[in-house]
Amino acid sequence: MVDQLLRWADLQADRRWDTLVVGNGLSINIWSDFAYTRLFEKADLKHSARQLFSDFATENFETVLQALWHAERTLTALGRRTAAVTALYDHVQSALFQAVHQVHVPWRRIDRSSLTRIYKAMKLYRHVFTLNYDLLTYWAAMESGATSAIRDFFWSHHNTFDIKDATLEPDNTGLLYLHGGLHLWHDSKTGLTGKWTKRSGGTLLASLETNFKSIPSRRPLFVSEGTSAQKMAVIRRSDYLTYALQTLSDNTSDTVIFGASFGTQDKHIVTAIASGPRRHIAISIRPGTPAQNDAAMAKYRSNLPQHELVFFDSTSHPLGDPSLTIR
Repeated sequence: MVDQLLRWADLQADRRWDTLVVGNGLSINIWSDFAYTRLFEKADLKHSARQLFSDFATENFETVLQALWHAERTLTALGRRTAAVTALYDHVQSALFQAVHQVHVPWRRIDRSSLTRIYKAMKLYRHVFTLNYDLLTYWAAMESGATSAIRDFFWSHHNTFDIKDATLEPDNTGLLYLHGGLHLWHDSKTGLTGKWTKRSGGTLLASLETNFKSIPSRRPLFVSEGTSAQKMAVIRRSDYLTYALQTLSDNTSDTVIFGASFGTQDKHIVTAIASGPRRHIAISIRPGTPAQNDAAMAKYRSNLPQHELVFFDSTSHPLGDPSLTIR
């Protein structure tokens, strides 16, 4: 019963919560198709492409695209033909973005007032960490334009990340993508990590494939691996992703976890949260039967035994408001 769970308003009044960790529950609450998170399974890949994923024992597009890019550069240096490798790179990249468009909510379906409400909910925190690589939090953060109080650390030259310039202003909220994002890129040639930007959110989603094809050395930066160990291998290769996870690990403030179920594939996230000092952690639970609620709470307690856990009804939080759902 819902009565088992606290109301968010009561918890919010009780103490200051400076950290928010957002999982796929936010995205699913708005657009049910986001429940399909395995883009590899959705992608229409031909046999030669799937063979590469199998050979590398990965479901991560970034890994395969990186390998193909380096193969093309190597063949060029050797004076060999590159047409077949280039064609396979283009195929994998196109399959990825076709899968993205199949599952992603279209910009035209998003109510601007919903983005404003998400923005207002996020900016109450000092740090927001998201496990999602869709564009919802990006669109919400950009809803206030240049005056946005939510900063994503891509404020260096040409919207890139610079670990030497990552100091957050006191009145701002830091938004960090723990598993990357569809709008983020890593450049194999320069080693830089950055983001694509457009003044219109809809234009950004529609133009992602064109953007990446315009600069072949840039690969999408998002972690779509199936296991925690595989995810960590990708994270360690990126200064930005490593910084984001380390910032979560170093966090000492009371924390809200919304819409994150923490399966075995997210062990590295649980480890990062657990590594901090003992503190209060408020966790959203989607209301079910008493037995379902108890099982969900027991799982969180086993993952975070050293912290003071409280549980609240996810629908009582602004990010779980049923009125945000697109029907």
